[in-house]
Amino acid sequence: MRAFVLILLSLQLLVYTADAVVHRRHVGTQEGDTNALDVSGPIKEVLAQTGGTAALPCKLSDPGAGIVTWLRRRDRQLLTVGTATHSVDSRFMVRPSTSDWTLLIRGVTLQDAGLYECQVPTVPVQHQFARLKITEAYSVIPGAPDLHVKQGSSLRLECQLISATEPPIYVFWYRQGRMINYDAEPGVKVEPTNTGSILIVDKTKPAHGGNYTCKPSNARSAYVVVHIIEEEEKPAAMHGGDRRSSSGSAPSPSILLTLIFLLSASWFHRTISRHVGQYRSTT
Repeated sequence: MRAFVLILLSLQLLVYTADAVVHRRHVGTQEGDTNALDVSGPIKEVLAQTGGTAALPCKLSDPGAGIVTWLRRRDRQLLTVGTATHSVDSRFMVRPSTSDWTLLIRGVTLQDAGLYECQVPTVPVQHQFARLKITEAYSVIPGAPDLHVKQGSSLRLECQLISATEPPIYVFWYRQGRMINYDAEPGVKVEPTNTGSILIVDKTKPAHGGNYTCKPSNARSAYVVVHIIEEEEKPAAMHGGDRRSSSGSAPSPSILLTLIFLLSASWFHRTISRHVGQYRSTT
């Protein structure tokens, strides 16, 4: 049976070569293609992210057409034959249905980018192409790199994924290098979102300060340093009690003016009295 399958594949490749001579158009190389390749028919663009799963479609017009094969055009590597994985790389597998024969690539890497071909054994043979492009997702925390929070107020940190083509399986939060997702600390909770995760602290304490890191399963990590601003000590006048000092306090301007007036009046009175006495003694 295996020999029959190999003979059938060889015939498919020969038919493809003859068919491609008549129906072909030139397509320049993209990421992952080492040579300029001539292909016939449209090319389906597929975007996937590193660490995720890529799904390359192959539409079937006739469910009973025969054994569908997938190969990588870069090196003409045969990947799948029917539902079986032919490649030694177990990340490749197919998801068959009556209308589609999708090639799945799990744990995608940047090296997986390039052109892939699906062959359907109709007459003539159908050749469908998919170009896989890879994006590298990363995460951000708004407010980074430093966030200042007043003691006693709430803290809300959001881990947002950028350039992601699928949601993360998990997002782990770390404070000072220690994972806190499963801590039973009162007032602290982690909530998943469609694009990441949110960490909430209802009432912050000095111990909540430090370096926070969010680590999604399929994206680069992000971090932020949280500074907890403690309440400043109130001035003495605000601690209650009317504390008055009997020493060291400066007299008010009105008291100074009164003293100056009294001293001036006394000096003027003594001067007048002295001059009057001198005048009487001479007369």
